[in-house]
Amino acid sequence: MLCIGAALLLPGITGCVSPVREMPQVELAKEPKTPEHELCRKLLIAFLNDDAKSFVKLLPTDTRKNFDVKEFNKTRKALTSTIGEPVSFRYLTRLEFVSLTPHLWLIRFKRTDKKGQIFYSEALFRIITGRAADGTVLVISFHFL
Repeated sequence: MLCIGAALLLPGITGCVSPVREMPQVELAKEPKTPEHELCRKLLIAFLNDDAKSFVKLLPTDTRKNFDVKEFNKTRKALTSTIGEPVSFRYLTRLEFVSLTPHLWLIRFKRTDKKGQIFYSEALFRIITGRAADGTVLVISFHFL
């Protein structure tokens, strides 16, 4: 499924909800040191920081026609009201394909219920990258699984 625009939010996504617990520390040295991976990290950092301009700027020109700053803000607002505010991410793996590379990330969300209790939820996020004819790394699609 190659979804771009509303792909950030799938209706009914709830993630796995658990009471407060610490996220294990991730050793960045275990993450691949590739241009594709770095592009994914920048995209996720922009998402966590609610930086719509930086997020959209990382997308190819054609994608920006359908997923602009306004769409980012709308989608992120719907997502945060459903499962919480994104607070961290962790690299899981990449899948091997001939011309595209799906990267799987775990994003952790935090929300507080009406009683003030904090809950964390986790959801998988897939970013598919590819290369243009000139070798430029591009985000092909992104969405929660």
